Amino acid sequence: MEPGDSELVERCRAGDRAAFGLLYAAHAGRVRAYLQRSGFAAADVDDLVQETFTRVLRSLHTFDPARGEFRPWLATVAHNVARRHWRRGAQDDNFDPELAGEVLAARDNPAPASETREEVRALVECIEALLPDLARLVRLRYVEARTTRGIAAALDLAEATVRLRLGKAMYLLQRCLRSKGVWE
Repeated sequence: MEPGDSELVERCRAGDRAAFGLLYAAHAGRVRAYLQRSGFAAADVDDLVQETFTRVLRSLHTFDPARGEFRPWLATVAHNVARRHWRRGAQDDNFDPELAGEVLAARDNPAPASETREEVRALVECIEALLPDLARLVRLRYVEARTTRGIAAALDLAEATVRLRLGKAMYLLQRCLRSKGVWE
């Protein structure tokens, strides 16, 4: 049985470096996905994950399990790291932080379980089967987490056109995923 977050936090506080490694392994994927969906360049994501966990290590003494679970506390740390980085750099507002935040708040770890890998593979195949302009819209919205306004500006389209095309893409993706037995 793997130790839970509370036990790992206590072991970290006692100086157990291996426990911090386990805490990192359990949550780094979620933090990485959050930062990617927040619109950060791929080159910055790894640095920001490291910065997040450096801050976690430095401030672990402030975590109080009586006030809540570790995951929301970690989400706050990651969000603060992201916010500081946005202020430092010239980030555009063409991404959707709420959509990005959903990844971090999700109960399921985005670590690649075999069932998840199969679903992701099916999704990638279905996206690749879309017309190129629809696939690009899906990537801009759901991979880069851009707003419809940001997509419209980037592609020089009306927002209504972006919404309509995204709707069509989603319909086609659902149909494709159903045919692969992934969507119910």
